[in-house]
Amino acid sequence: MTKKLLQYGITSFVGLVIVLGVLLIKDTFAETEEVEIWKDLCDGVFISAVFIMSVGLLVIATRGGTFDMIKYAMIRFFSVFKRDVTDVKFRTFYEYRKAQQEKKPDFVYLLIVGAVFLIISFILLAVYLKIEQ
Repeated sequence: MTKKLLQYGITSFVGLVIVLGVLLIKDTFAETEEVEIWKDLCDGVFISAVFIMSVGLLVIATRGGTFDMIKYAMIRFFSVFKRDVTDVKFRTFYEYRKAQQEKKPDFVYLLIVGAVFLIISFILLAVYLKIEQ
């Protein structure tokens, strides 16, 4: 339970740091117009949501084995530069693939936190559109 809470907490914190970064880049804290402040908040939260959900989708693609051949090729390439060339962890791609399938990284928290940020950005967008009228 604490591991899950830590995953959600760290991901939410990273999302808030991204929002803060966007607000600092857009110089929102010096802004005086309310409409611009709401627009910048909406942009920051949306960018954070897209980033977090993209990382989650990348983990899904990786978990499905999309990049296994590339990773195995890089491991084999760099193993040539070892002192003991016979000391190879995976002799075949099949062995490597089996070992990778045993690892099941958790990714659902990325999609959930990203979806929450996305919902918040839509709420902020609704407020922005209401104020802009």
